[in-house]
Amino acid sequence: MKKQLLLFLTILVGLMVSNRAQAQVLQKEELFLDPKVDIEVLLPRFDSLYQIALKNSAYRKQAEADMRSAMWTERYTRWLWATNVSVFYNYSFGSLPFFGYADPTQPQGLVLVRQGYRAGVNIQLSLFDVMGHRGRVNEVKEKILSAKHKRDGDAQELRRSLGQFYADMVGYNRLYKARNEDLLTQTVACSVAEKEWREGTIHISEYARQKNVLADADAAYQESFRFYYSALLQFEALLGQPLSTLVKKKGG
Repeated sequence: MKKQLLLFLTILVGLMVSNRAQAQVLQKEELFLDPKVDIEVLLPRFDSLYQIALKNSAYRKQAEADMRSAMWTERYTRWLWATNVSVFYNYSFGSLPFFGYADPTQPQGLVLVRQGYRAGVNIQLSLFDVMGHRGRVNEVKEKILSAKHKRDGDAQELRRSLGQFYADMVGYNRLYKARNEDLLTQTVACSVAEKEWREGTIHISEYARQKNVLADADAAYQESFRFYYSALLQFEALLGQPLSTLVKKKGG
């Protein structure tokens, strides 16, 4: 019974912690949609965001993997000539001529060895291997250089795209804030016009005009929100990390 109670309390605490963490994430995500908040204040500087995007970029990881692969290929190619070199070591027996030091009991310079260990090196290099080896190594070096340029080019393209989306996000954020202020102002103006119309101090046409202006302000507000939210999602996708995890702490 005690074990079951302990297990239940553990699960309950785990759920409470998980729900609290999810609530904090949702609270941060909703913070970006608050028209009163300046997104430039919430997020780190652009250079810091670029380093995060660079670290999370799948294209850069692929380019670095291609470069490492080319480097390993170069090391392998440098030692291809060694495939024509073999070292042997064995034990054999029989009457085999072996040239060595002179033995008075044997013909001059000839020693007959009936059994024993034998070792040696065999080298067999073709003219094509000798002449073409440097060319193959240089080819792999060029592939390494090409992979490096591709990696740097991807980094430049990432910075360009990230900067474009960052500018769109900041610009639409300011537009979203301005349209929200216009909507609030016009809502108040329309409420006043309605009250004056009911009191008979203004004509219904003036009230209708205020309603039309309010409708236009609301449409502009919704459109600015769509542009801002779209730029927000595109920037987050290119960044490779939720923006809610990058919100600066107060005083930081």
